[in-house]
Amino acid sequence: MPRYRTGPAATNLAGMNRFAFYLVRLLRVSLGFLAALAVAAAIVVVLDLNKGRMPEAMAGVVAIGFYTFLAARLLWPLLLFQFVAEAMRWRALAIHVGLGVLVAVGFLGWTFLHSRQEAPDPLLDEEPAITVAKIVVTLIAGLAGGLVYWIIAGRSAGLQRIERTDP
Repeated sequence: MPRYRTGPAATNLAGMNRFAFYLVRLLRVSLGFLAALAVAAAIVVVLDLNKGRMPEAMAGVVAIGFYTFLAARLLWPLLLFQFVAEAMRWRALAIHVGLGVLVAVGFLGWTFLHSRQEAPDPLLDEEPAITVAKIVVTLIAGLAGGLVYWIIAGRSAGLQRIERTDP
């Protein structure tokens, strides 16, 4: 009796292993994306851009809801980047953290473009849409999100190579 399976059963088993591998990779990428999103929202809440305007629990819900909205807008470009990173086997921390910073810069640009043009009213306790503190906190959130994604899914990126068989 041979030690290894041969014939159609062996190819079916190899196909199932490859399917399981792809399923696990898809789960890791999804989990990494969601965890990076949650960490970025938590960074914004913890570093208190809220400044006591609403209760902490409500601020957390609002921040996570807003970042979910932002993620929906950025989902397809990020998925395209992650697909390329998986296909090219890019595992470098700098690539994933750089993408986090790029997303943060994109968010800052979106905030700037959608902010009011008139000066904030000090009587209403308004502040400018873009401040140094907001820039720093947003960049830190992007760095943290990229780091969390790399820890969960990025450092093991790469599709399995198909092994050649002898003709």
